[in-house]
Amino acid sequence: MIKIHSKKEDYLQEFRSKIFVVKIGGEVIAQSQTLETILVDIQELLKEGIQIILVHGGGPQADEISKQWGHTPQKKEGRRITTQRDLDVIKMLYGGTLNLDILSLLKKIGGKGMRVSGLDGDLFEVKLRDKTEFDYGYVGDIVQVDASILHRVLEAGCLPVVSPLGVTEEGTIVNINADTIAMELAVALKAEKLIFFTNREGIYHHHRLCRTLTTEKADTLIAKKVIVGGMKVKVENGLKALQDGVQKVHIINGLSPHSLLKEVLTQKGVGTMLI
Repeated sequence: MIKIHSKKEDYLQEFRSKIFVVKIGGEVIAQSQTLETILVDIQELLKEGIQIILVHGGGPQADEISKQWGHTPQKKEGRRITTQRDLDVIKMLYGGTLNLDILSLLKKIGGKGMRVSGLDGDLFEVKLRDKTEFDYGYVGDIVQVDASILHRVLEAGCLPVVSPLGVTEEGTIVNINADTIAMELAVALKAEKLIFFTNREGIYHHHRLCRTLTTEKADTLIAKKVIVGGMKVKVENGLKALQDGVQKVHIINGLSPHSLLKEVLTQKGVGTMLI
């Protein structure tokens, strides 16, 4: 494990047997060495008795494949509008390539993982998003989570690697925002921490990193459009997680080496913590 002095053992003792939900995006997955470092850090926390659920996205990869297919993806406030063509790309990536890449890298470092999505064992009960105000296409909203599936995966000694796909009662496969999945899982599992990896250190205001951000301050920054796009989606999901019982939410730079350990095992941390 990376050498972290500040109260490391105290934090490990505090978090032992607790659940962390960690979400990584496509920017992190695209860099194999960065992803491997994160997985190594996750393995170290697992060995210390911390239970971890890994949720992955893949937006940049989906955008790139779509463009190769002659299709321009559309988004609204950081959320993907999912046409049939988008869904074809997403099924290929989220249900296959990206998930498998993570699992193979996990195997390389001596870990064990298991693929999970909303299509596996009814992990999610999902409905197609209402189209009255805006038509997002094949996008689903989670109605309910069956956390017992993830508990069984953890009990088997495996890291659940969750992809952002679901299926409705009518059998329609849908795209689900990965940040939202991470939030819903954290709430259902009564997680100690929900951790979002991004390609930035955290939330900035007046060119300074906000080490902590209260709910009230976050709402203000969203209203003033300081927090926008994909970061807005993360913060909104983080605030809902706090409201529904998750203890702490962290937004950190996944491209910075060992940011996970530095954030959760030191007093100062390296990113933004929502409180």
